[in-house]
Amino acid sequence: MEKEPLINFQESHEKEKFGRDVQIHAIFMRHGEKAASGELTEEGKNQADRFGEELESKDAIKGYSSPVKRVIETVERAIENSPHDKKLTTRIRTELGISPSTSKEFLEKYRELEKRGHNAAAEWHLSFGANRPDAETPSPHENAEAIAYILNKYIRMADRLYSGSEVDLINGTHQGFPEALLKEILIRQEGDKKILGFEELEEIGGALRPTEGMEFSIKTDEDGNKLVKLQFRGKTYDLDMDKLVALAEEYAKRQISK
Repeated sequence: MEKEPLINFQESHEKEKFGRDVQIHAIFMRHGEKAASGELTEEGKNQADRFGEELESKDAIKGYSSPVKRVIETVERAIENSPHDKKLTTRIRTELGISPSTSKEFLEKYRELEKRGHNAAAEWHLSFGANRPDAETPSPHENAEAIAYILNKYIRMADRLYSGSEVDLINGTHQGFPEALLKEILIRQEGDKKILGFEELEEIGGALRPTEGMEFSIKTDEDGNKLVKLQFRGKTYDLDMDKLVALAEEYAKRQISK
């Protein structure tokens, strides 16, 4: 009679220490109000402070930021004013920022359009879709890939966190970047129809306002199964997870080929 295979109870127990009943709140927020100089105004600083104060306490909070000074300050002020006991060091993520290759002409046009209304500049940028505004400036689709890459890292991070953990990850970025991702993976319900993405920003309530955020809720159950939802402006949305992963993989491939 064959012996039954031995079960390594210790190894099984070790695996259960991680990735069960984990909650990650990955918040992508726009920086606070900026002055003509590009730095935060006093109101922008107050906006960042209030954002942090209004967060609910979790086991830990960590910040990630675009390399731009006003974004770093926004994230750090938010974390400083949060109720969390464990506050981890903020880290720079270039994926959250404006590419150094972005052309001067594009930036000048964008700043000009910002003066015309809240959505004007972001709407113009998003209208390029998979096309680059010019040879140097990344397309909205490329920006969506970058944000997807970060979000996918957080989704995989859930497997490595201690079971029962709940953390906030604050990601400071710029108007138009998270929206570019939503245009490709957001699933909206209109009556009996499910619609992927949007054509115009007004369909989701407009572009992000200063220090406004969108929260991707990443949860695992007691077996480690994952559920990812978007909490945005009082609504809960499903996401096209296959498209999210595909975007993240395309970004990774582009980095290897550089």
